[in-house]
Amino acid sequence: MEINVIVNQLIILFLLIGLGYGLRKAKIMGDTLDSGITKLIIYCSMPAMVLGAVISRTGEKDVALVIKFIIYAIGMYTILPLIALIIPKLLRVKKNIRGIYQYLIIFANVGFMGFPLIRAIFGNDAILYASIFNMFFNVLAYSYGVVIVSKDSEKENAGSRFNAKILLSPGISLSLLALVLFFLDIKVPSMIGEAVNYVGSITTPLAMMIIGSTLAKMNPKEVFTDIRVYVYVLVRSILIPLALFPLMKLLIPDTFALQMTFIMLAMPAASTSVLYAKEYGSDESFAARCVFLSTLLSVLTIPLLLLICF
Repeated sequence: MEINVIVNQLIILFLLIGLGYGLRKAKIMGDTLDSGITKLIIYCSMPAMVLGAVISRTGEKDVALVIKFIIYAIGMYTILPLIALIIPKLLRVKKNIRGIYQYLIIFANVGFMGFPLIRAIFGNDAILYASIFNMFFNVLAYSYGVVIVSKDSEKENAGSRFNAKILLSPGISLSLLALVLFFLDIKVPSMIGEAVNYVGSITTPLAMMIIGSTLAKMNPKEVFTDIRVYVYVLVRSILIPLALFPLMKLLIPDTFALQMTFIMLAMPAASTSVLYAKEYGSDESFAARCVFLSTLLSVLTIPLLLLICF
């Protein structure tokens, strides 16, 4: 894997993040617009990107590889929750943020940042494989994620608002549809495929701009003076991927699959952690600082990890 290609793509993504940051500072973007765009991405453009990746596939159909990615995703989201139970105790994380800390360990930004990066590095066909990780992310985040974050709250029954219907969100539903189209080799009219790809293509710039706009709301001084955030980034963005890589290399013989899975693991903190912290009574400012710094430093940590491991 060419590290300079990774760095170039990360720089492009950060330029888009910078655009969102600037638009927020210029008061062109704001909470209302950001909320609307976020819903557009989650419920429309990102599912369209996943579906479009299958409809417009140009490479050979590899059913065995898709099944392997399902197994790799299950494995990753089985191991990370176990690690997340141990790390906060070792670091003596305070109980009022232990749940959101666990969430931050388990869930990385495989959607908003992972999809654009995977598409840029491996091409449009690879989005199908990335979407498998995103499916398991959503299922686990909407269930186990709610449970662990709600434990930080002093409110009674803070986590009781979990709704199983969320598991049928467009992101999960269209990812499943994409897999059905893939396995059954169903052909879709070219006009529909082109329209779907047009919608999916707006995901990358909009997602990066939303991240930039979100970062613009934070106080950089608070981020850079909180030692807990540096410890989190060191553990989640460097130590955990390095510790798991030997096991991954042993269990994933295919280089492409290994690189894809490793990049999914190495993504910065999921921006949904801020939403979950706010919704379920945890420390949203701590979550926001972790998202900010891990995203900012990912332009260094991701190439560094890939350089060391590959």
